[in-house]
Amino acid sequence: MSERVAALPPLFPVPYRLAWRPGSMRPGAHHGSGEGGSGAFRRHVPLLQHPDPRRIDFRRTFQDPMGEVHVRRFAPRSAITLIALVDLSGSMGFEGHVRRMAVVAELCATLALSAHKTGDRFGLIGCDSSVRKDVFIAPAHRRGLEVEVFDLLARARPGGASVRGLAETAGWLPARRSLVFLISDFLFPVVELEGILDALWRHDIVPVLLRDSGEGEDVPAWGLVELRDLETGRRRLTVMRPALRDRWRRARQERFGQLDRLFGARGRLPVHLVDRFDPDELAESLIGE
Repeated sequence: MSERVAALPPLFPVPYRLAWRPGSMRPGAHHGSGEGGSGAFRRHVPLLQHPDPRRIDFRRTFQDPMGEVHVRRFAPRSAITLIALVDLSGSMGFEGHVRRMAVVAELCATLALSAHKTGDRFGLIGCDSSVRKDVFIAPAHRRGLEVEVFDLLARARPGGASVRGLAETAGWLPARRSLVFLISDFLFPVVELEGILDALWRHDIVPVLLRDSGEGEDVPAWGLVELRDLETGRRRLTVMRPALRDRWRRARQERFGQLDRLFGARGRLPVHLVDRFDPDELAESLIGE
């Protein structure tokens, strides 16, 4: 009997912009590096400096008191590659107020649709202790890719005991600088995260932090609580009391603050997705920086 997969929800593309100029020769929507004969106007130069009579600006030329002929130069518009790099370690299988992988599937499908509408290529790489070849889509620009992405992630089952594969993806990513969405709950040690970011230094990393209020807000003040390590599967009983719950919540908030500082020092604050995926909140985070 085939496994039932969640239906693809209505998707809406989200805008994103770059803080850098891509050097790709593929035409697209982003302001590229260098100069060319088309794109957004950049400046005037003398015809002798750039002998292209097709770009002569007659108005500027007639206004020049020295009679010098001027041509227009433009900033080309280029396409980029957008990659969704997804943590598939055991903790990503958490189900609290929402199934974490359902949020990931909707998010990545939206990114695939957004890349297509923008004229960019989209790729998907899932990782646990290694790169998951069953959750991999090479960068492509084709209609309907968002459906393939959603189905693949809706079927994916997290279960790895580590995230070593995330650092290995440096060799799987395009050589040219790309926009990489690093999607995880980031429950692994910070020293590992620093190593992953060091390995991905070439690319523009957008951290997406998945949170579930069921992980911390719904903990009772009193009673026996069974704790399970989602990475290793180990379980243990804990006697919960108000002081312990408060310490737990403080440690959780301190962890979020530590992640914000780490990512902020590297140029981008993480996008926090709490309990659900909201395309409007994602768009605001991406274009508001």
